[in-house]
Amino acid sequence: MTEFPIAPAAVAPAPIPGNSPGYTYYRERPFRFARVVRMLRKRWLIVVGTAATVFVGSAFHTFTQTPQYQSTASLLIDNSKITVSPLDVPGLRDREVDMGTEIAILRSRPLIQQAVSRMKDPITGQPPDEGFVYQVLGNFVIRPERDAMVLRLSYRDPDPQRAKAVLDALSATYTEYSLTERRTRSTSAIKFIQAKLPEVRRQLDKSALAVTEFRKKYNIVDPDAYAASVFQAREQLELQAQQSQIKLEQTQRQLELLRQQIGEPASVALNTAILSQDTTYQGLLRQFQEVETNFVLERTRFQDGHPTVQALRDRREELYRLLQAQAQTVLGPQAANLVETTSTSANEIRSTLATQLFETQTSLSVQQTQLQSIRSAQEEVRAQFAQVPQLQQRFTELQRQLALDTQVHNSLNQKLEELRISEAQESSLWRVIEPAVLPVLPISPNVQQNLLYGGILGLGLGLGLAFLLDRLDERIHEVEEVREIVFDVPVLATIPRTEVTLPAASGTATLPDFTQYAFRESLSSLALNLRYLGSDQSVKLIAFTSSLPSEGKSTLIFNLAKILAELGHRVLVVDADMRKPMIHKLARTHNKFGLSTAIATTRSWRQLIQTVDAQGYLHVMTSGPIPPNPMVLLESTKMTKLLEVWQQTYDYVLVDTPPVVGISDAQSLAPRVDATVLVAAIDRSTRSAVARALEIIQACRGKVAGLLVNMINSDDSSYQYSHYSSYYYQSQLPAATEEEDDGDELFVEATGE
Repeated sequence: MTEFPIAPAAVAPAPIPGNSPGYTYYRERPFRFARVVRMLRKRWLIVVGTAATVFVGSAFHTFTQTPQYQSTASLLIDNSKITVSPLDVPGLRDREVDMGTEIAILRSRPLIQQAVSRMKDPITGQPPDEGFVYQVLGNFVIRPERDAMVLRLSYRDPDPQRAKAVLDALSATYTEYSLTERRTRSTSAIKFIQAKLPEVRRQLDKSALAVTEFRKKYNIVDPDAYAASVFQAREQLELQAQQSQIKLEQTQRQLELLRQQIGEPASVALNTAILSQDTTYQGLLRQFQEVETNFVLERTRFQDGHPTVQALRDRREELYRLLQAQAQTVLGPQAANLVETTSTSANEIRSTLATQLFETQTSLSVQQTQLQSIRSAQEEVRAQFAQVPQLQQRFTELQRQLALDTQVHNSLNQKLEELRISEAQESSLWRVIEPAVLPVLPISPNVQQNLLYGGILGLGLGLGLAFLLDRLDERIHEVEEVREIVFDVPVLATIPRTEVTLPAASGTATLPDFTQYAFRESLSSLALNLRYLGSDQSVKLIAFTSSLPSEGKSTLIFNLAKILAELGHRVLVVDADMRKPMIHKLARTHNKFGLSTAIATTRSWRQLIQTVDAQGYLHVMTSGPIPPNPMVLLESTKMTKLLEVWQQTYDYVLVDTPPVVGISDAQSLAPRVDATVLVAAIDRSTRSAVARALEIIQACRGKVAGLLVNMINSDDSSYQYSHYSSYYYQSQLPAATEEEDDGDELFVEATGE
């Protein structure tokens, strides 16, 4: 199948589509570049108009917009920390810098208002009004630099000087606020520590006093050393007790031995009784026992060279001498009388033994006193040793509290000095590293960018609107659209749109347009191609229908019949449109009788046909009087017989039927003709209507021979006759004017029914 209807091979001698059941004619249009080109060619005015409107609007907005100048500055965020103390001080802990929080603080209204108050109006010398604060908030932008602790400040204003002045005021305000805020934090920490120090000092003094009182109370410097000394004293007392016990036993044996040697005269017993009754002697003896006990205890605590131990030792020896002296004083005269009563030698021996006995008795008394003192000291040491764990625990707690209070006190003093130094060296957290610059060129409007964006946006909107309208528009505008939605159904011919004038009343034809020749040539091509619709010219009965009214179907049928008659074929044109007949108007005949008469009456059809050409090859059967129900007549048996007779009588029988969509007349004729041709008019037929028409013909088992595309525009790519205009003008046109018959009605009503 070829696209050019003038070629004889445009329709191959294949079986007519529609004979196979389940045949599908319609499909959705695929997206193709050619389709876009056709759409742009049809709707270029919409695209250009939309693009131009948007572009002009963008240009108007650009050139009427007030120029805006932008000044920029850079602010460094110092990520240093303030470490106050190991104590949990609210609000003074280490903090990481959060860029979002910093930006929120910088854009806070109080800081902006403080910065605006720094500015002065150049004319009045007064600060700007309250409304200017909101203007600054609206035009002030803070953007963090990527991977850097830097903030980029920018401000837009119609006045470049004011844009720079605003950023300068903001930078100064930020620096001052940051320094004040940072020093305030250090000052708060100093005040906190200064308020805390008196309490810490009181606690430290209390802890130190507790340790001192403990030492005074228990006379202990170090509990551990004290425990060791008590343990050593206990061991020494055990040893001394053992040694004293041994000496005491030795003295007792010596005393017994002396008594046995000299016997125990009454005078010895008397001396013992006298000494026991002497208060002075007994007082010295008690003092000797106390000194001996203290001497033993002090020796457990101090060394022998200690002054206390030495003093007790001297005191003990002095008391011992006093005891001996007091005994001699008390017993001296009696002992002398006792000695005088004996002989000289015996007296000397007994005197010596008596003296030894007396000394032994004195030593025994002293040793007993010493042993008793050691036993008392042992009891006291055991009691002290039992208290050692409690004393150690108490002293450890006091020492721990003292150490803790000392550490806190020293730490606070050290931190106080550090904060004072830090306060003196404190710098601003926000530091300007790039001051505001005076803008020279406006940042907006960007004329080139706005015009470019306006052109692109306008073109995009225009294309979008064109695509939307094309999508919403169901009408067929080009032949290629028919080929896209209908496949396996050949396009038999494409008929151009033409405006034809009727012959003048004087009999001279008016000069036709060049499209009339293209109209005739396309129908001539269709007339030649009808022979290929079937083998051996088996297709004679051809019904013509359309999907919608006013698609030029009747005009095409009549002009096609005239061309077939000129080719020598016997042609019958049957007007089966009993609702809106048109053939009698095109043939310029009456419609008093016709097809309805032939079916409804007994008159012979030969009496009802009319010959409209001079040669007698072209016959017309008009519709006749309009019946109340045309479908009943078309469905009758007589109509079937008439079609069979006409098929045998004529070479071609062209049947004009009403539109197939919405009217059932064409459905009744489609199964009884050899083929059905569907006429689709450009800018009138719709895609859905064409598809529905083919479905209806298929449903009634009709045979679709092909499509006849009518009223194509000269700018359509399928219009193949425009290049013949000069040829017709120079060669064909004069001859045609001279030879054309006055009654020629070939070109009448080319664009309507």
